[in-house]
Amino acid sequence: MRNAPIGMFDSGLGGLSVMHAVRDALPGEDILYYGDCLYAPYGDRNAEYIKERCLAIGRFLISKGAKTIVVSCNTATAEGVNTMRETLDIPIIGIEPAIKPAAAATQTGVVGVIATTRTITSERYLRLVREFSGTKVKVVSVPCPGLMECVESGEWDSFRTQKLIEKYLHPIKRAGADKLVLGCTHYPFLSSALKRELGGGTELIDPSAAVARELKHQLLKRDLLSDCAKGREVFYISGDAEKHRAVIERLWSSEEALDLRSDPPAADPTLS
Repeated sequence: MRNAPIGMFDSGLGGLSVMHAVRDALPGEDILYYGDCLYAPYGDRNAEYIKERCLAIGRFLISKGAKTIVVSCNTATAEGVNTMRETLDIPIIGIEPAIKPAAAATQTGVVGVIATTRTITSERYLRLVREFSGTKVKVVSVPCPGLMECVESGEWDSFRTQKLIEKYLHPIKRAGADKLVLGCTHYPFLSSALKRELGGGTELIDPSAAVARELKHQLLKRDLLSDCAKGREVFYISGDAEKHRAVIERLWSSEEALDLRSDPPAADPTLS
């Protein structure tokens, strides 16, 4: 069981930002990554649909031998992680916007958060805001339709992407935020464009490294750490994987050839 793979998934390719952090922290682990590109984005889906997708993908990863699953998607965590933990028999680790460390570190008393509409309106997110904001800290939450798609299409520095970023960051800049929480795992791939718009006075807060540390802690606690020196990666994509090869190669940026595989659309339980 120690040398069984770690499963990871996202609504698309954004979870590769978390996977980079996991690979840095755990170089000996095999990783199965599932990008649900055919059914992306999750940010505009209802909660029941997202739960169904989370369970379907979780069961798929378990069928491939996963010893634990990292939900590398804020929206999937917000709406589906509890259902996965109640239903599946292996450890499930989620990700959520890093409001707590941002609130502790802000000097201006204002924290900005950019995320999908579904994440920002979820009860899990609203509880986070209530817990870590108040008289000393203001949280400015901005839903960002379209940004995830910019990453999926490889438009990280396009004019369209920069105009969306300008629009979404305007209320955060106006409020005087000195911390910007990246509440979607796609957004670290837009870091250059975000920094260009923000200038030098605002720090980007990405929870990926914290998720990798928690994963390592859970594996150690359960005696599940691999004893291999170098792990490998397998990438599963819902639908036609080859359509996404070029973007995955840019986002993962490995010298080794991708082991890229398609998972047929029939995996979607809502279509049966």
